[in-house]
Amino acid sequence: MPEIDEMTKGAFQEAGNIGMGHLATSLSKMVDREVKIDIPKVDIYPLQRIIAEASEGAQKSVVGVHLKISGDVTGGTLILLPKYSALSFVDLLRKKPIGTTHAIQEEEIKKLREMGMRLCAAYMRVVNEFLGINLQIGEPEISVDMEGVGNFIRETVGSMADEFIVVKGVGYIPSTNSRNEFNMLFEPGASDVIVAAIMKKMMG
Repeated sequence: MPEIDEMTKGAFQEAGNIGMGHLATSLSKMVDREVKIDIPKVDIYPLQRIIAEASEGAQKSVVGVHLKISGDVTGGTLILLPKYSALSFVDLLRKKPIGTTHAIQEEEIKKLREMGMRLCAAYMRVVNEFLGINLQIGEPEISVDMEGVGNFIRETVGSMADEFIVVKGVGYIPSTNSRNEFNMLFEPGASDVIVAAIMKKMMG
């Protein structure tokens, strides 16, 4: 697997920091709770690794929300939620006590889809403004599968590329232990566009 050079990693990290900060603010307003987000990590991931990490362990993702990215570069956003977090976010979005929701059905899916769209829009808006490039997002696709969303990931992003530059951030709500994994997936060819935009920004 090829490695990402430090200049490219730094450029995506800078864009990721800006975007993740606004994403946390947007999510905080939605759930009316403090939201913290880790410093995003940037690396090249093969598709199989993205699927494997979403499918393993106690934090196995059972809800996936995907939005396609188009414009100056192509790729996608992928929001992944473990079962407990998905149920908790539905409760928070409905302004109900944590533990009220026990199943994810049509109405719950609608709430999670809306959350995904609003989070992606907040992220993309600030990244567009910061970089001065045009990135657009498509309609959200959502999967709820208690056995894991590996097939959903393969179906939604597998046709784009075999590997991606991934900007990964994890948001969490300290008062509930709910976590939300937010991934920006860029095809490797996007690196030239992003690095050029960052360099132009730095040089004024």
